[in-house]
Amino acid sequence: MRPSRQRALMPLMLSLVGASDPPPVVREVAADARVTITVDGHSVPARLGPGLPSFFYLPRARAEAVFGGDARIGDRGFVLFSVGPASSARIGPVVVPGRARRASIGAAEASGAAVQENWVKWFETDAYPGDEALGGPFALPEPIVRFTLHPAQPGEVEVTLPLAARYNWWLASVEQGIGSHDVLFAFAPQFSRTVASAAAGAAIGRAQGARFDGAVEPVLISHGVRRPARPVQLAQPLALGPLRITSLLVRTHDYGAAIDIDPSEADGLDADNRDVVVKGKRTKSRPSYVVYVGADVLNGCSSITYDKPGRVVTLRCRVVG
Repeated sequence: MRPSRQRALMPLMLSLVGASDPPPVVREVAADARVTITVDGHSVPARLGPGLPSFFYLPRARAEAVFGGDARIGDRGFVLFSVGPASSARIGPVVVPGRARRASIGAAEASGAAVQENWVKWFETDAYPGDEALGGPFALPEPIVRFTLHPAQPGEVEVTLPLAARYNWWLASVEQGIGSHDVLFAFAPQFSRTVASAAAGAAIGRAQGARFDGAVEPVLISHGVRRPARPVQLAQPLALGPLRITSLLVRTHDYGAAIDIDPSEADGLDADNRDVVVKGKRTKSRPSYVVYVGADVLNGCSSITYDKPGRVVTLRCRVVG
């Protein structure tokens, strides 16, 4: 081929290569977040959300309907080894027994994705009330998942943050250095208020300045487990992309103790509030640094997009302050 003809064909060849690459599949999740999935061929109503589990959590009754006697929680006889996610759920020192198994998961309605095999989990006590399966961005097969929270508003900006590895926590999260610690932030609009573990609250308090701003109150986390928490006011707002956290609830005795906020008050917890519902207790918990960013902070955001292959989260929000 003559060089001049080769040069003339190169743009056409490049355009054909580009045209053959399909655009990435984006799952659009509407604000009501209700869909239907199939689990081993059984139709199951589901609720999707950015702050919901990385595997589909089935209500126990649904798991029993799908898997029959295999859904029983408890003694399953001798097991040589187990491969896969942990079957139990841990909330602070509280352990809720559960099961995990592989199943064929059908994509939700209005998606053309094929059935895929993945893990599903269920527990002695369901994560949240209702008959719906629960799933977050990592529970879905599409590489990009966009959750609509509210209608778009004028003045919004888009900010992209790094997405933490899937198995860093049970929810999709972003990681940010606070002082000498890496803190995981999970966007969880199912919580009306932002809630931090004790270790995360202490790290944030040291970095931003903080004081307790109310009495101890039991806060429902999941699986019927309530943990003692106290409102904390920050002297300096904590910036997380376009978000500003000025106050939050701190679980004063989970995954470490929040004594750095106020040593004289952090230990003064009502013993009756320590474990309102207890399925089992760990004797010691390693400090974990996690914050559930609730609806109080996310109220100004219209959407959250998770690009799983790209390992980024894009927030579209109004900037306040």
